[in-house]
Amino acid sequence: MEENKAERIIKKYKEGQSTLSEEQFLFHRTENLKPSMKAWSTFVKNNKTTTPKDFNEHLWESFETKRNRKRKLLIGAMAVAASVSVLIALFLTSPTPDELNYSEKEALLNIAREMVNQTDLAEIEERVIYENDIVIIYTTKEK
Repeated sequence: MEENKAERIIKKYKEGQSTLSEEQFLFHRTENLKPSMKAWSTFVKNNKTTTPKDFNEHLWESFETKRNRKRKLLIGAMAVAASVSVLIALFLTSPTPDELNYSEKEALLNIAREMVNQTDLAEIEERVIYENDIVIIYTTKEK
């Protein structure tokens, strides 16, 4: 009966569907196994390793760093895309200054000339308060 159980566990083991307790039973009871399975059982016993104590924590840290790296990359890409879209929007919607046609410019020039002509420069008296190479400060007095 134990041979049938061993054969059944061997079949499950080869299919990758055996449990840990079945594998332990299989590798610890090698007397009734075929020579090829005995060699495999000996190999498994000799090469069995234990996991480090902080293995899970180390794995989680590596997952978190990769996840954080992806998140930072995604946020950076989104920031770049937003900046580019804002610049494109500003470039496309920038208001062009209203340019005056020739007649409007001429009318403004005439208004400015009239303003200058209205003040008679001879009637204005200037008194210099401070004078420098760069700056001249003066007061005016209309007569």
